[in-house]
Amino acid sequence: MILRNNFSPVLLRMKEKLFLTFPLLLVTVLLISCSTLYFETLPPPSQRTTISSLSQIPYHEAWFGIVFNGEKVGFSRISITPIPGSEEFTITSESHISIRFLGLNWQVHMKSEDVVKNDLTLKSFQYSQKVNNRYLEAKGRVENNNLTLSVKSQETMSESKIPIREKIFPASAINLYPVIYGLNVGMHHEFLVFEPMTAHIYKVKQKVVSYEKSPRLGVPPAFRVETEMEGFSVKTWINASGETEMEMGFSGILISYRENEEEAKRYLVESSLAKKDLAYDFSLVKTNRPIKCPRNAKSITVMVIGLPAEIKLPSGGIQKVKADTENGKTVHIIRVDTKAIHYEESITEHMHQLYLSPSPQIESHHPTVIKISQEIVKDTRDEMDKVKILTQWVAREISKELADSFSALEVLNTKKGECQAHTMLYTALARAAKIPTRLVGGLVYLEEHGFLYHSWAESFVNRWIPVDPTFGQVPVDATHIKIVDGPDWSSFLSLSKVVGRISIKVIDYTCDEDNLDR
Repeated sequence: MILRNNFSPVLLRMKEKLFLTFPLLLVTVLLISCSTLYFETLPPPSQRTTISSLSQIPYHEAWFGIVFNGEKVGFSRISITPIPGSEEFTITSESHISIRFLGLNWQVHMKSEDVVKNDLTLKSFQYSQKVNNRYLEAKGRVENNNLTLSVKSQETMSESKIPIREKIFPASAINLYPVIYGLNVGMHHEFLVFEPMTAHIYKVKQKVVSYEKSPRLGVPPAFRVETEMEGFSVKTWINASGETEMEMGFSGILISYRENEEEAKRYLVESSLAKKDLAYDFSLVKTNRPIKCPRNAKSITVMVIGLPAEIKLPSGGIQKVKADTENGKTVHIIRVDTKAIHYEESITEHMHQLYLSPSPQIESHHPTVIKISQEIVKDTRDEMDKVKILTQWVAREISKELADSFSALEVLNTKKGECQAHTMLYTALARAAKIPTRLVGGLVYLEEHGFLYHSWAESFVNRWIPVDPTFGQVPVDATHIKIVDGPDWSSFLSLSKVVGRISIKVIDYTCDEDNLDR
């Protein structure tokens, strides 16, 4: 039931293209605390880089290690292979991740084969992902100003078509783009990439910031490139030959580094050993005092410390946010009051349609989803009652298990999953019932733990009603702190800037059973 966004396959997929060049585990701590102390700015090379196509890339295969929160969690491989008799190439990227979460070992294997032109533009792709015993496969191609997509999981198969108005590139080519299109200090790049798991086209922004080195960290002279995609940002060091020397995301928590094939494959043995619960330790937000009635909390006031300036917490409905100052630093006071929900508002026609539309993960247009939705709400016409009935049905029928699910239709077939699974299915059923519904990502308090990342939904019935189909709550309890919302999972990528960076002080809260301020 916990949102594993901090190491979800979407984010790890974004990292499988990253390249680094030195063995490190403790370097993570150095980079988080004061990375600027370890890098020396150099004058840019007098001779500009001359690589202008894939055929000029000096390497054909490379292996990389992946470090998360100070411990190695996996490795990846990338290869660039020319296709005989053409000016096209196959970029193959493959990653193996092993991480422990809530006492369970998660094994993630991802592989993509992207056929691109000499200028990196995408022609076709095949992508596979396996999380423990669950798998997802996607394939497609670009033709006639459309990207055709076929997605298959263990339980379902779907096809879709995405209109294309500009050139698009595969996610595996993000670090290759500045090498070919300009690796000189001060250059800016904007381009579109297709991510098959989310079936979305994202805008990528890059800036070549400086030319620098770090002998202490083993980084030779290289260009520092800062890349941002839907709120997820990384720093990459690429040398003048086009080879990436180091890359870090999550403010240094997630790092990749180049190693040889033997060192990489050795991790297959090492990963079988017991490891720390890295994801849990990283994502858990402890509090100064416990909340003794989390599922019955009616109101709560907390102080959030360390929130990045670019993250704007939603304020409205049951959640009110105001900025304050403590010890010279900006903090955010959040008040969640479940009684504050009783007012009416309106949404635009565009928003109405947006939150009724299907997506590859939320198949609200599928005949099976429509049929089930109609059967569940057939005895009521009141939309608020439909919201309650659908929420309770999902909470009752879908068992709470740490099992990865890739779509609402798959959850409907397997009848199990965590919070993301419950939220996807509820959203699909609600949209099929013509109730505009959006996904919400944020924090929820779990007794004897603290705040952990979680997902739920909001349905519009004259106002946005927050519902939790995992807990069966309409409205949600007051420990639900909303950080992001949107029509699909792509809206959650900005959470990467929050996870592992904030702390929370509980100022006060009230419980339903006695309504006493604690």
